[in-house]
Amino acid sequence: MERPSRFWHRFDIRRIEDLGNAVLGAELEAIQLAGPPIRGSLAFAARDGIVFSSGLIHGRVAIRGPLSRDAVTVGLGLRLGAGSRHWLNEVVDGDVGIFLPGDEHDAIYTHGSLYVAATLTPAQLEEEAAREGLVLDPRMLARTGLHARPIPSAKLAWIRPRFVRIHDADAQGEKDHRELTFALLHMVVAHYARIPANGDGRIHPRGRGRIVHRAREYIRENLAAPISIDELAAVAETSRRTLYRAFSDILDDTPQSFARRMRLHGIRSELVSGAGGTVSAVARSWGAGADLGRLSARYQELFGESPRATLTLHRELRAHAMI
Repeated sequence: MERPSRFWHRFDIRRIEDLGNAVLGAELEAIQLAGPPIRGSLAFAARDGIVFSSGLIHGRVAIRGPLSRDAVTVGLGLRLGAGSRHWLNEVVDGDVGIFLPGDEHDAIYTHGSLYVAATLTPAQLEEEAAREGLVLDPRMLARTGLHARPIPSAKLAWIRPRFVRIHDADAQGEKDHRELTFALLHMVVAHYARIPANGDGRIHPRGRGRIVHRAREYIRENLAAPISIDELAAVAETSRRTLYRAFSDILDDTPQSFARRMRLHGIRSELVSGAGGTVSAVARSWGAGADLGRLSARYQELFGESPRATLTLHRELRAHAMI
């Protein structure tokens, strides 16, 4: 994707891989959760070397990975769907966070979520603060995490509808982003000028989030093999009943269904890369080759296209890129 200019550039989200660019330049893995295929749009702009990214997500998706290897990312949830989470802890409208270079972003966004992020160097962030006559609190850049308090709703009321217009394909939107980007950075810097002493960053999952985190990591590491509920309950240090309840509350899913979904994403990743050969060969490598008909039906339901369609499309895209 080409670097944005001083104007906002909007792109439709057509497939799950598009969310690898949920923040421009990030290294993100996007996982389609229970529900219809993801849709929505992404928008990008740049000013004075600062890159701005915004997304409007329709559906339920988990996004994970570093937002930048060499810059700081400031993110703001303008409107977060019910059940949206960072590090498996629930987040609300106005939650704002700092992500240091190389640190992992781990989020779940639900239907209707709208966010904006700015990627910049610490020096640029200090310049933005000085422009407004503010001095950065040293704790702002001390660690990755969320601010202990969301930005007040009265302040969000001005900026949120402007980003809604940016994502409206039929609206003129904000042609020149300069006023909007100045306002966004001022809002975030001013908010961080008053960091509560007891803010913990909210980066460690708590309660049922901790259970899901342990089980989710085990599933990721053992996707190609059968995984039993007893194994997951033991890894998560909980009972089968509490394991089911935790997955239902946080992912709106069962552990078995989540594991199947993750396996389908692994299959899709190989089909997209072209490294695994035929659909049947890829399915066998993931331990899912016994019933290709059922696999295809589940794949179609999750991604809105058949495994063969994914393989064919990305073969064509790779061939076109080589011309």
